[in-house]
Amino acid sequence: MEEFMKKYILTAAAAGLLILSLSSISWSGSNIRPGDTVYAQWTVNGWYHGTVGDVCGAGSYMVYFDDGDTKCCNTGIIVKDVIPPKTGVLPGKAVLAEWTDGNYYPGKVSVINNDLYSIDFDDGDKRKVTLEQIRLRD
Repeated sequence: MEEFMKKYILTAAAAGLLILSLSSISWSGSNIRPGDTVYAQWTVNGWYHGTVGDVCGAGSYMVYFDDGDTKCCNTGIIVKDVIPPKTGVLPGKAVLAEWTDGNYYPGKVSVINNDLYSIDFDDGDKRKVTLEQIRLRD
């Protein structure tokens, strides 16, 4: 992709149309960066822990999963492994939340009661979790 962009930029510049810098082109619509620790979607409802590698396509990064697998993932299916601030977790918020098996699954916050967050998981299950067991999806 980068080689294509170089040729496009040179052609456009030669034609007097425009001049761009490759460093100003953003391939990602989010704040995901190489080296970030993340959860990424491997399959439907299957989110796994890993580390972000280099760009592997427009808006996509290679994810190196902890189990040794790799996958080129769009930023829409990559979630930073960061405990969110309380102010960022509100009813209706899309999250990954820890289930009793220790894995994280997609759902939405339904109710907040003191320091417990009720999660309606996408598969229909429900569970109360602490802030430390939540990762923001958006």
